[in-house]
Amino acid sequence: MPLTLGSRTRPARAGRADEGRWAYRPDIDGLRAVAILLVVSYHVWFGRVSGGVDVFLMLSAFFLTRGFVRRMAGDHPVRPIRHLLGTFRRLLPAAAVTLVGVLVLVWTLYPPTAWRMVWEQTWASLAYVQNRVLAADAVDYYARTEVPSPLQHFWSLSVQGQAFLLWVALLALCQVLVRRRGLSPDRVVGVVFGAVFLISFVYSVMRTAAAQEAAYFDTGARLWEFAAGSLLVLVLPHVRLGRVARAVVGWTGLAGLLVLGMVLDVRGGFPGFLALWPVLCAAAIVISGSASDGERDLGPGRLLASRPLRAVGRDAYALYLVHWPILVTFLVVNDRVEVGLVGGAGIIVLSLLLARALTWAVDRPVRAWRRSDPSALVPIAVLAVATTVVAVPVASWQIASWSEQRVIAARAEVANPGAAVLRDPTLPRTPADAMLLPLPTLLDDEWTQLEQVCSSDRLVTEQILEGTCFETAGTSRASRTVAVIGDSHAQQITAALLPVADAQRWGVVSLVKGGCSMGLDEPGLDPTCDDWREAAIAHVERIAPDAVMTVVTRSDAGDDDEMVRAGIEGFLDRMGDAGIEVLGIRDNPRFAFDMFGCVNESADPLECAVPRSASLADRNPADDLDRPGLSLVDLTPWICPDDLCVGVIGNVAVYRDDNHLTRMYARSLGPSLAEQLPARLG
Repeated sequence: MPLTLGSRTRPARAGRADEGRWAYRPDIDGLRAVAILLVVSYHVWFGRVSGGVDVFLMLSAFFLTRGFVRRMAGDHPVRPIRHLLGTFRRLLPAAAVTLVGVLVLVWTLYPPTAWRMVWEQTWASLAYVQNRVLAADAVDYYARTEVPSPLQHFWSLSVQGQAFLLWVALLALCQVLVRRRGLSPDRVVGVVFGAVFLISFVYSVMRTAAAQEAAYFDTGARLWEFAAGSLLVLVLPHVRLGRVARAVVGWTGLAGLLVLGMVLDVRGGFPGFLALWPVLCAAAIVISGSASDGERDLGPGRLLASRPLRAVGRDAYALYLVHWPILVTFLVVNDRVEVGLVGGAGIIVLSLLLARALTWAVDRPVRAWRRSDPSALVPIAVLAVATTVVAVPVASWQIASWSEQRVIAARAEVANPGAAVLRDPTLPRTPADAMLLPLPTLLDDEWTQLEQVCSSDRLVTEQILEGTCFETAGTSRASRTVAVIGDSHAQQITAALLPVADAQRWGVVSLVKGGCSMGLDEPGLDPTCDDWREAAIAHVERIAPDAVMTVVTRSDAGDDDEMVRAGIEGFLDRMGDAGIEVLGIRDNPRFAFDMFGCVNESADPLECAVPRSASLADRNPADDLDRPGLSLVDLTPWICPDDLCVGVIGNVAVYRDDNHLTRMYARSLGPSLAEQLPARLG
C-alpha cells in the first residue's frame, strides 16, 4: 500500500470553506484502514484485487498537494527538495526492513530457482522501479512463473515513488508561478493537474485496451488517479451539500468501495476507465466527511474515525508491506495455491502483529528523529542507511553465488557431459561432488538467443517482426544458412544446431515468437500469431536460406496423443514452392509438473521420471508427412533413453520447466542432431 502522508497540525484561521481541507481528518485514517483491509482480505482469501491500492494512490497525492497548496502563497513556502527527501525518509526505512526480511525468508525457505528473481526485484524495489520489471514480465512469454514473487506488491510503491518525483516538480513549478505572478494557488494547481488528469486518463484507457497486463503497472496510466487526489483538494471548499446529501454520498461511496472487488475483475480490467470506481468512491467519502464544526455527521465519518479503524490506518503502510511476503511464503512452503479460511485468518493476524511492530520499531523512531533534529542532513542519512542495509546483503549473496558459478563452470566439461554419456559409455563417471547444472540461479539464462539482430539482406521490413529476428555473427559470409522458425520449442533446438553450424561454418537465422508455431491452424498464444507467422514465412521466402528448421509435431502432457501440428502442411507447401529444404523436428515430451523443480527437490531424480508413452506416440506422427524436401529429425532416444523420460542425463538437467529443454542439455544434443541432417546440407 502506498504511503499517505497526513498532517495533525490544526488549521490556522481561514474561511470556513477552507476548514475541510486543512484540518486533521480522522475519518481519512479510517478510510485508509478500510482500503488496506480490503487489499489484504482479497489477496489472502479471494486471490483477487480489491481496488484498495487505487484509493491509496489518490490519497497520497491528496495529502502531498494539500501540504503545498496551503503554504504556496504564504510566508513559509514548501522547500521542494527537502520535502521530497523527507517523504522518502518516511517511505524507505520500513520498506528496507521488509526487503531484508524477505531476503532472509527466500534464502531459508524458497527454492533456489526463485533466488535470481528476488535479487533482481529487490534492487528494483529499492530503486522504485519494480513496476517496470513486472510490466516487462507480464508481456514476456519466457518469464518463469512457477514461484510467485514475495516482492510483487512493491509495484505500487514504485509507481507512487515515481509519481512523487513528478508531483513535487510540478508543485514546485506551480509555487514559483504563484509567488512570482501573484496568481491563485487553486487556479494554477487546478490547470496543471487537470491537464495531467486528462492526458493520463486518455492514455490509460487506450493503453489498457491495447495491453492491459503491461498497463496495470504503467505509471503513466496511473497518474490520473494521483491527479484526482490533487484536484479533490481544490474541490472540497466549493462543495455545498446538506447533511442528508453528504450522508447519502458518503455511504454510497463506502458501499461502492466494499463491493468493487466482488463486482469487477480489478486485476484484469484496471487501470482504464474502470478505475474511476474506487477513485470516485474514495472522493465521495472524503467529501462526505468535510462537515462544518458542530454539525452532526450522518455519514460514515464517525465509523471511519472510530478508534479501531484509526489504529489499523496508523499501521496501514506497514501492513501493506508485510502481508504479501507472509502470504506468498505460506503458499510456497506448503506447496499450495490457496490458504483456506483458518490459514488466511492466521496470515492476517500475523500480518497485523508484524505491522504494529514495524511501525513501532522503525516508523516511529524515524519520525521522532525528524522532530528532534530538523537538519537537512537527517533525511539524507536515513536514506543512506536504509539503502545500505538492503544493498549489502543482496550484493554479498549475489557475489557469493557468482563465485560458486565460476568454479562449477570450470569443471562442467568433465562433470556435466549431458547427452554425451548416452553416445559414449566409456566417459568417466561424474565426480560425486559435482553440482547438477544448470544452477537454479542461472535458469533464466537457459534460453538460446542469437547474438545479432538480423542485418544486411536479412534485415526485417515488417514491423511485426521487429525483435524476433536474430542471427549468428558472420552469417553474411557463411557458406550455408539455416533459418529456425516457430515457437519456443523451435528456439530451444537452436542450441543443438549451433555447435553443428560452428563446425560447418554455417550461418543461423532465428525467427521465433513464443506461442506461435508453424502449425498454421493452431490458435497460438498471442493474438498477433497469425500476422506474425505470415510475415515470418514471407521473410524466409525472401532470404531463401539453404534450409529451415521447425518443430512439426506437438506432444501433450494430458490425455491427448502426440500429433502433427495442425496446419503444418500449409507451411511445408510454402517452403516446397520456394525450394527451401525443411528440417522437421519431433517435439520433446511435456509434463504436468515442473520437471526442473522436481529433480532439484528429490533425493533421486528417477523419482521424477515419466514413461515416454505418457507424452509421445509410439511412432513419430511426422512420418506421415513424407514428401520431397522434408528431412525428419527425432531426438527422442537422447531425451527419453530406454523409453523413460528422465529429468537428469549426464549430470545436466534436461528440462528448465514442464516442457522446455535447458540450453545446456539441448547443446549436448548437437552430435545427435548432426547425424540426422541430410548429406546434401554438408
